Amino acid sequence: MVIGRHNGEKWGAIRMSSKSELPEPNDVLYRIKRGLAGYISYLAACEMNEAFSEYVLYEPILRILTARGYAVHSEVLCPGIQQPKTGDKKRLDFVACGHGLTCAIEVKWARNKKIMIEGDLEKLSACLSAEPTWKAFLCVFGRESFIAGLIVPQNCLRERGKPVIAEFGKTRFGCRVYEMERTTARTKRGRARSR
Repeated sequence: MVIGRHNGEKWGAIRMSSKSELPEPNDVLYRIKRGLAGYISYLAACEMNEAFSEYVLYEPILRILTARGYAVHSEVLCPGIQQPKTGDKKRLDFVACGHGLTCAIEVKWARNKKIMIEGDLEKLSACLSAEPTWKAFLCVFGRESFIAGLIVPQNCLRERGKPVIAEFGKTRFGCRVYEMERTTARTKRGRARSR
């Protein structure tokens, strides 16, 4: 419990609570949403807005996953996807293993309500087809005005938990996490084979 004092007087008590009673991966997904919203709000207070990109989100995600007991690998070659012969290979942002789970995670910074996630969905779908025991998540971060009305395909993604919004000032940041439905991965895989 945190108790605030001003001039020697108690002015309030706030019970610090944890969502640790949530089963995995719900607990770590909630912590990622909460951590990213707070971290980017902190960077905004430090006037670091010019440096904002998807890559700024990687370190806090990595720290939260490892703090919760996951072994984490970043920029992992995507299983189940045909890799180009030349140029950049298709990679997953994160693969986290722990608590009896293996999770593929793609991260996206939303710059407007309609985000370009076709490549991310292709990788997550291929991953689930190649590794049927894995879970696949899309973590979307951005300003509340974009996150609140986010447009994502409803037929293949299911939101995990509620969005977390840091309401600290003029610009409010938030995060949402979606899980790719396993049936979608099978369907997409079947379509890819029939071409």
